[in-house]
Amino acid sequence: MDIFKIIAIGLIGAIIVVMLRAIKSDLSIMATLATGIVIVIITLTYISDVIVAFNQIVDKTGLNSKLFASLLKIVGIGYLTEYSSGMCEDMGSPSLGKKIQFSGKIAIFLMAIPVVTALINTVANLLK
Repeated sequence: MDIFKIIAIGLIGAIIVVMLRAIKSDLSIMATLATGIVIVIITLTYISDVIVAFNQIVDKTGLNSKLFASLLKIVGIGYLTEYSSGMCEDMGSPSLGKKIQFSGKIAIFLMAIPVVTALINTVANLLK
C-alpha cells in the first residue's frame, strides 16, 4: 500500500479545507468529502489483497469459509462506521456520528453471534 501517497493527499486536502474554511465554509465541507472519497477509493484497491490472504487462510486451515466471510463483514462494518462517523463530526454533526457508531456496534454484535456460536461449538467438541 502506498501510504505516502494517501498521507500526501490527506495533508493537501486538509490544507485546502483550512484555506476554504476562511473563504467559504460550504466549499470546505465539499473539499473534505472529496478528499475522503479519494482516499477511500485508493484504499479500496488494496482490499483484494486482504481477501486473497483470507482465502488462503481458509484453504490452509479447512475452516468454514462462512465464518471468515462474517469476520470480513464485521471488520468492514467497523471501518465504514468509523469513517462515516468521522465524516459527520467533520461536518459539524457529532450527534449523528454517535448514532452511526451505535448502529454500527449493533450491526457488529448481530454479525458476531454466528462466529461466537461456532467458537463455542468448537470448544465444546474439543472437550468431549
